[in-house]
Amino acid sequence: MSLTARQAALLRGAAEWRNRDSAVRARAREAMSGGEWPAEVVEVALQSVLRDADDTLRAWQAPESGLTVLAILPGNILGPTIATAYCAAAAGAKLMLKSSSRELHLADIVAEQFEQLGPPVAGTLQPMRWSGGDEDFEAKVFPLAQRIVVFGDDATTSDVKRRAPKGTLVTEYGSAYSLGFVPAGSDVAEAADAAAHDVALFDQRGCLSPQTIYVEGTEAQAILFARSLSLSLEKVGRVLPRAPAGEAERTAVAEFIRRLMARALPPATHALGTVFVGPVKADVAEYVIGAEPFSNPVCPGFGRLVIVKPCTDCAQAASAAKTLGRHLDTVGVAGQPTPALRRLFVEAGALRVCSLGEMQRPPFGYRPRIADFAEE
Repeated sequence: MSLTARQAALLRGAAEWRNRDSAVRARAREAMSGGEWPAEVVEVALQSVLRDADDTLRAWQAPESGLTVLAILPGNILGPTIATAYCAAAAGAKLMLKSSSRELHLADIVAEQFEQLGPPVAGTLQPMRWSGGDEDFEAKVFPLAQRIVVFGDDATTSDVKRRAPKGTLVTEYGSAYSLGFVPAGSDVAEAADAAAHDVALFDQRGCLSPQTIYVEGTEAQAILFARSLSLSLEKVGRVLPRAPAGEAERTAVAEFIRRLMARALPPATHALGTVFVGPVKADVAEYVIGAEPFSNPVCPGFGRLVIVKPCTDCAQAASAAKTLGRHLDTVGVAGQPTPALRRLFVEAGALRVCSLGEMQRPPFGYRPRIADFAEE
């Protein structure tokens, strides 16, 4: 009965997050108005995070875990707060949810929603706030949890694991990068439009953003795709505006452009350039795309900065992807990935292979998993 009631409550809650006109969406929209992310980005993130959660919530059949779990969230994207809360509640765990200082509203909003949904999810979520790296405070909090789930770069996750009490299981979601692949014969305009959405959402700050895109074919074909991606990013920028850049990011983008000018391919015979810089707004380029010779991936990790490289075939692209090792996350393929392509990139280490345009829409339970909050 408890499992059935838990599922029913979470299914109602997920439906509210998918409803643009619901009270919980209105609270979230109002709370984040004027914040780091433009309103258009907020809407897309809130609409997507639980879009496919129902089947996974229904399929989870384990009894209530009874664990107390501490989750330490990232600040680079929106969505993990809601996904983490729902994964923990699906497992029947009690969750202490530590938000990033960059986003302090969603945890409170989900906790309020759980109270309104009633038992057995009411009272299972405790929002927490402290300055990241406050070891004195964390020394008091860490022992309260039987398990810790931490997001961040490798240095952050490793530090939390080092300081966790002996016997506490720490699940780390550390540094990760994703790539794109455009097979020969793809519709270039469609592939560019799809890739542009994956690049633009969260300004490439997340681990699911394509950093380098490999184009099967000649250097000239890679350059043509880079130009098409430039046109697509200019178009998508009207729908998903870039978040304001701080001084450090503006300086980093300028340095990236300077270095790119030295690395980029020379113009092809049709005289098309190989570096494409978007409109400058608030002293920063809206996007930067460079076509470079084939080599291992370049992963700037911010600012709508994309490198396009030619490759002879999918095997060469997979070989390059493999160099990322455990940091390789998702490979987005133009069109519908064939079983052979999926297998090739999975063998190269990809955790997920999907269509370009879907990279920023991982399935519910991907990062984190419900199992992260359940008894082993």
